[in-house]
Amino acid sequence: MKVKADLQNALALHQRGHLAEAERIYREILKAAADRFDITHLLAVVLLQSHQLVEGEQLLAKALKLNPNDPNAHYNHGLVLGELKRFDEALTSCDRAIALRPDYAEAFGNRGNVLQKLKRFEEAVASYDQAIALKPGFADAFSNRGVALKELKRFDEALTSCDKAIALRADYAEAFSNRGNALQGLKRLDEALASYDRATALRPNYAEAFSNRGNVLQELKRLDEALASYDRAIVLRPDYAEAFSNRGDVLKELKRFDEALTSCDKAIALRPDYAEAFSNRGNVLQGLNRLDEALGSYDRAIALRPNYAEAFSNRGNVLQELKRLEEAQASHDQAIALKPDHAEGYINRAYVNRAHCRLLVGRYEGGWSDYEWRWGAKDFLSKQPDLKVPTWQGEDLSGRHLLVFSEQGLGDTIQFVRYLPFLTERKCKITFLGPEKLTRLLRPSLHPAEIVSTLDNVQGVDFQIALMSLPHRFKTELASIPDKVPYLKPEAERVARWQAQIDARDFKIGIAWQGNSRNKIDEGRSIPLEQFVPLSRISGGRLISLQKHVGLDQLSALPKDIEIETLGDNFDNGPDAFIDTAAVMSSLDLIISSDTSVAHLAGALGRPAWVALRHVPDWRWLLDREDSPWYPTLRLFRQPKGGDWESVFANIERELRGMAGIKKP
Repeated sequence: MKVKADLQNALALHQRGHLAEAERIYREILKAAADRFDITHLLAVVLLQSHQLVEGEQLLAKALKLNPNDPNAHYNHGLVLGELKRFDEALTSCDRAIALRPDYAEAFGNRGNVLQKLKRFEEAVASYDQAIALKPGFADAFSNRGVALKELKRFDEALTSCDKAIALRADYAEAFSNRGNALQGLKRLDEALASYDRATALRPNYAEAFSNRGNVLQELKRLDEALASYDRAIVLRPDYAEAFSNRGDVLKELKRFDEALTSCDKAIALRPDYAEAFSNRGNVLQGLNRLDEALGSYDRAIALRPNYAEAFSNRGNVLQELKRLEEAQASHDQAIALKPDHAEGYINRAYVNRAHCRLLVGRYEGGWSDYEWRWGAKDFLSKQPDLKVPTWQGEDLSGRHLLVFSEQGLGDTIQFVRYLPFLTERKCKITFLGPEKLTRLLRPSLHPAEIVSTLDNVQGVDFQIALMSLPHRFKTELASIPDKVPYLKPEAERVARWQAQIDARDFKIGIAWQGNSRNKIDEGRSIPLEQFVPLSRISGGRLISLQKHVGLDQLSALPKDIEIETLGDNFDNGPDAFIDTAAVMSSLDLIISSDTSVAHLAGALGRPAWVALRHVPDWRWLLDREDSPWYPTLRLFRQPKGGDWESVFANIERELRGMAGIKKP
C-alpha cells in the first residue's frame, strides 16, 4: 500500500510541475521495484522534462525492454533521441509508436519534426498532414508543417499553415515566428517584422524570434536595429551560435570588421562544425583584406559541408582577388554545379561571379552569357521596368520599337550607350530609359534615339533589353569592341565658357580621386588625395579638381604649399550630371582619375586620360595591359600588389615629368 500511496503522491507532484520532488519519490519507489515499467517510464519522463537527457534516454531504453509494446514509451523515446540528435534512431522510435497505435497524431507530429532534422522535408510535410488528419485542431503540427513548407520554398502554403496554427491558438509565439519566416521568403518584409514582433511580445524571452527579427531587419538594411536584435537574442541565449554568426555578418555590413571577426569566432567556438560561420568569417577576413586567411576559412566551411555552393562562390571571389584566376573560375564552376536549393539567389550570384572572372581575362563569349544571370542575384539592386513586353533576343527590329533601359551606375551607362547607334542602324525606333541626371549629357550625342527618364509617355514598345545585355546580343569579343571615340560630346556654349575661365597657361591636369564610398563597388578603388601631392610639385603643371560631392574634405588636409585648383560652387551644381565636367575636359591636357565615372566620361569624349587601378580591377579593365580596348585614349596604371598606390603614382610622376609641356627641373 505504501508504494501505491507514494506513486499517487509522486504523480500529483509531477502534474503540478514539482519535478525535483516527483523525481525523488520515483527513485525511492524504484529501489524497491526496479522492474516496474510504469515507474521507470514516469521517472524517464520527469528527467526529460528536467533536461536530464542522457539518463532519461537510458531509462526509456530500459522501460522498453520491460514493455516493448507501449506506444507512449516509444513516442517519448523518439522525443529524447531527437533532442540528443540521434535522428535515425528517433525516426525508428516514432515509426514503432505509430505501428503500435496507428491513430497516434502526436507521434506523426514528432515524426515530422525528426524528418525535418534529417532534411527530408517532403516526407515531413506528409507526416504532419497525417497528424492533422487524425487531429484537425493540432496547432503544433500546423506550425511545424509551415516550417517544412518554408524549407521547400512553398512560401504561400507555409504562410497558410502558420495562419491556421495561430487561428487555433492565438497566443502561439512559435507560430508567429514561423509565420515571419514564411513572409520573409515571400519578400513581405514589413509583415515579417510585425510577425516577429508579435512573437516576442507574446514571449519576451524568445531568443530565436529575436534572431529571426535580426535577419529581416538586415534584409531591410536597418543594420543598427538588426544588430540590436541579435544582441538581444544572445543575452537571452548566450550559447546561440547562429545569432553570433549573423551578428558577425551585419557587423561586416557596417564595416566594423574586427568586431565582426570576434562574433564569427564566438559562433565557431560554440559550434566547431558550423560551416556557415566559417563562410561568414571568410567574408569578414576578405573585408579586412586578409585574403589568405579568408581562403582558409572558406576551405574549412567546404570541408564541413562539401555541397556548400555559397562558400565555393565566395572562395572563387577571394581567389580572384589573389589573382589566381583559373582556380577562381574552377571554384565558381563548382558552386554552379552544386545548384543548391537552400537559399535563393546564390546560384545567380555564382554565375555573376564567374562572369566577372571570365570577363576580366577577356573570355567574353562565356562571360556575357553568365552575366545574364545578374537579375536573379540576391544582392543585385537594379530593377527591370514594369513593361509587359518580351526581352529582345536578336529578332529583326525593322519597323519595331525597342526600349533599352539603363542599370547599375552612371559609369556603366556612359560606357555602354555606345551600342545605341548600332541599334538605330536596324531601322527601328529606339527609346533609351536612363537616369534623369544623364539625360542632358546623352541626348545630343545619341540622336535619333529617344532619351527619357520615365515611361510616362512611352507607348507602342515591342521589345525591351537591359543596356548591359547589348554586348551579349551583339556577340562582342575583344576584337569587335565598338571603340570609336568620341561618342559623346560636350555642349559648345559650356566649352567656350569654361575655356574663358580656365586660362591656357601651363599643362592642365584634371584629377578625380574618389567614388561614392557608400557603394560596395568602390572598395579599393578610391585613392587618397595625398597620393597626388608629388604631381602638384611638378613645375609647369596645374592640378584642377573634377571632384564633386565626395572626397572634397581631403583638400583642407593637404600641405599648405600644395595648390589644387577648384572650379567654384557652380561647377556641375545643377540637376544634370557631368555637363560642366564634360566641357571642362575640353580645356584640359590630361585627366588622371581613379576607377570612377569620370574615367568613363573622359574615354567616351575621346580625351587623354590616365586611370589608376587597384591590383585586381573591375572586369572591364582586363588584366596586365596599359591600354583599354574600350577607350583608345585611356592609359592604365595598375597596382603591382594590393593597396600599393605609392608605386602607381611614382610611375605616373615619372611619366608626367617626361611629357612635353611640363617644365624640366
